[in-house]
Amino acid sequence: MNNGASRPLADTFLTPKEAATFMRVSMETFYKYLRKPASKGGPPQRRFGRNCIRIPREQFFKWANIETRD
Repeated sequence: MNNGASRPLADTFLTPKEAATFMRVSMETFYKYLRKPASKGGPPQRRFGRNCIRIPREQFFKWANIETRD
């Protein structure tokens, strides 16, 4: 049942590389951000297995706008 509102998974999540590119920071810097939990100001993230991190697109853009206002 597709009501037309669902989006492909690739459109829902960003990779860490895509997020770092958007923020214009190195991967090393972005991984430092990822070490901080979202509850303490880090970016939102989902882990799929041990080595797969994805960033929810809409939540990331909200977080990035908050972070860039400082």
